[in-house]
Amino acid sequence: MTLTDFEWVYGAEPGPDGRVVWISDATGRPQPWLDGRCLPVPGSVRRCVWRPDGARLLVLTDPDGGEDHRLGELDPATGEVRWLVAEPGVRCEIGVPYGGTGDPYNANGTLLAYASNARDHEVFDVLVRDANGSRIVLRGDDRYLPLGFSPDSRVLLVLKLHQNTDHELFAVDLATDTVRQLTRFDGPAKYEPVAWLPDSSGIYLCTTQGRDFTGLATLSLDGELTWLDTPESDVEGGALSRDGTRIAWGRNEDGYTRLLWAEIGGNPRELRGEPREVTGLPRGLAICEFGYGGHALHFTHSGELLVQLAQGNAATELYLADLDAGTAKRLTDFGAGLPDDLVAPTVVHATSADGLRVPCLLYRPPSASADDPVPVVMTVHGGPESQAYPEYYPMVQSLLAHGIGVIAPNFRGSSGYGLRYQRTVYRDWGGGDLEDLAATAALLEDVDWADGTRLGVHGASYGGFAALSCVTRLPHLWRAAVSECGTSDLLSDIRNGPPTWRRRTAEWIGDPDDPADRARLVERSPLGHAHRVQAPVLLMHGENDTRVDPEESEQMYRRLRELGKPVRLELHPGIGHEINREGLADTVEMIVGWFTTNL
Repeated sequence: MTLTDFEWVYGAEPGPDGRVVWISDATGRPQPWLDGRCLPVPGSVRRCVWRPDGARLLVLTDPDGGEDHRLGELDPATGEVRWLVAEPGVRCEIGVPYGGTGDPYNANGTLLAYASNARDHEVFDVLVRDANGSRIVLRGDDRYLPLGFSPDSRVLLVLKLHQNTDHELFAVDLATDTVRQLTRFDGPAKYEPVAWLPDSSGIYLCTTQGRDFTGLATLSLDGELTWLDTPESDVEGGALSRDGTRIAWGRNEDGYTRLLWAEIGGNPRELRGEPREVTGLPRGLAICEFGYGGHALHFTHSGELLVQLAQGNAATELYLADLDAGTAKRLTDFGAGLPDDLVAPTVVHATSADGLRVPCLLYRPPSASADDPVPVVMTVHGGPESQAYPEYYPMVQSLLAHGIGVIAPNFRGSSGYGLRYQRTVYRDWGGGDLEDLAATAALLEDVDWADGTRLGVHGASYGGFAALSCVTRLPHLWRAAVSECGTSDLLSDIRNGPPTWRRRTAEWIGDPDDPADRARLVERSPLGHAHRVQAPVLLMHGENDTRVDPEESEQMYRRLRELGKPVRLELHPGIGHEINREGLADTVEMIVGWFTTNL
């Protein structure tokens, strides 16, 4: 029994006949599974959606980790794949990148909507495919993504994803291919569609329009917004029952999901009675915005709620919740190979230099005590607009098993804490966020079982940049560091990032053509502070990574070697930016070994 002996699930969809298809990495890479058997598809499957008639499964696949996604239809009976869009060097999307929401088919399955950067690699156009082929219905000047056809198939809802916190919604009239903007809020706002109203007059959505936190609302095609739930926390997604009579949604409470549901009145813009909690489920993570990581709700055709639920001390599993009975049935056993004494986190708070309260997930090893304090590794999530969630991470549990504590901060820029909190990191990478990480390290001085003189820092993607920032700009705090696919030079990172990100990086990270911005980007880049490193640094990177160029790790390695600093570089051939499941056990062993040796 090992801590990597489990299946990672990346999303699930109920079919019209009651069967559930899910994406699992049990074979070494994400693949669709149905009726207990794998349906092999070349590459890694990022999304799998039933065609409305149940005869085919639409698969979005990444052939080599480079994220030039292809689209194909899979016959679940024979396993045969018919490729629909598979152009070399072209990226397709159905719904939001890395997300699990949005229905690409219309009601009868005769139309398929997708986005493509074939015409211009820096933008996404929206296309509709029918029996005669594909046509562009919206020519993009940014990232435009289809989110679903109206029930009457006359209108296609499209999201403009300029930033993770700056969205607009558009309606495409498919009879005339005319485009109408639905949202014109003054200032950045989030618009995250949940479902169309049954009469095609508008949508259910989560939005921050006029608010800091996302709330649940309806939006008519005339632009009228009607609120349904406005808590002082983010509502991050939901689902509408097939008959349109019930809606379920989730509130984000420090990464845990409070699931609610309600009946819908005769007026689809009103709830009937007070919302009720979904009961029978363990406490955990059920929804992420846009269904990132597959955490999206789905009603089955029989009216049950399909939930992908993560917990800090157990593998993510699939459940069917019966709302009327208040019970839930677990469908899977992805964590059958894991021990049953895993550690769940507690929520603690650090106070940053400017007084900002920074939520953190703290994991205590069973062996730790005030009489025998242990080292601690701070692991920094990616994004930076993501969140440290209470879900199973084999590296975290392996560190705990080796007597090393773990703390995961939700620094400024993290999602789940309102729009202002998330946008605070914009054009300030390596600024206030680094102060939050320093405050997280300082918090450990008040944890009696933690040895604040033996701290390590780890992160991947943005978290890799943060780990390098910590070890170069706060060198006195750390005894060891691990950076996975991390940026070392913000200027080169902007220059070499994905083409579809180029129209957002000036506002998001900084503008290299602006003298003040350029000076700040140089000052905040870990590469320029390499001479200050005191701790051993492990650098890891996939050679096919298209989000963060592998050169970011390689140039940091060369510089540290020139300076005579202790450093190791591990490049992974054939791997992109995502987790390499085939090498997961070796990766966890390498990271944990690095920290146990140096802490």
